[in-house]
Amino acid sequence: MKGVLFDLDGVFYVEQQLIPGGIACLDWLREQGIPYRFVTNNTTLSRKNLVAKLKGLGLPVAEHEIISANYAGVLLLAQRNLKRCRLVLRPEAQLDYPPNCLEHPDAIVIGDIGNRWDYDLLNALMNQVLDGAEIIALHKGRYHEGASGLVLDSGAFVAALEHATGKQAIVVGKPTQTFFELASHSFDCKSDELVMVGDDLINDVKGAQQMGMYAIIVQTGKYRKALVDGSSIQPDGCISSIKELPKYLQNRIR
Repeated sequence: MKGVLFDLDGVFYVEQQLIPGGIACLDWLREQGIPYRFVTNNTTLSRKNLVAKLKGLGLPVAEHEIISANYAGVLLLAQRNLKRCRLVLRPEAQLDYPPNCLEHPDAIVIGDIGNRWDYDLLNALMNQVLDGAEIIALHKGRYHEGASGLVLDSGAFVAALEHATGKQAIVVGKPTQTFFELASHSFDCKSDELVMVGDDLINDVKGAQQMGMYAIIVQTGKYRKALVDGSSIQPDGCISSIKELPKYLQNRIR
């Protein structure tokens, strides 16, 4: 093991509450000289604002340590030279993007906008896609953990647009190979020398395992035992929370 990738939401915090043991885990990794990065499908904040939020929660994170779906979307647009984009993103997530283009966009960038989804918005986006706009999904997560339980994520609305238009979205976040390759480039090692820690069977475990990484699931956040038991995707390891990771790594992985 030469590095660790962490999901954030559901692993280190839920809503505005830190999960106990996360800071101690990061301290231990630093003491051992083991580098780590945070790979998150967060699409609500720019990296700068995400760092500010995490520090506000008490989690010591530097901007260069974060690889987010929102940031990956910025890189993709630059790569494809797409400048006329409709941004279906929260205002605080739009900071690094080109100006929002509501009329005749070449691409529609979709992230988490909470309960602002409605029929009129979906219908307008559908027509723009039918007119030629590409669908760029920052991720296709099905649900996430909210204050009152599981909540629909933006992937459900991306799927609705795909179904209505017959056009497949370009996905940039987890669990795509492109995203995990971007993350692995932060380390001077092969992907099979990395450990991924997350709470999502598809986005974290499956995505990492497809790259040859060792995938550990935590029993916090969106983790549900019944979903894991009934899935063909099986993590390489399971811990009750991030607090247990140092002990697990000492005992199981060399």
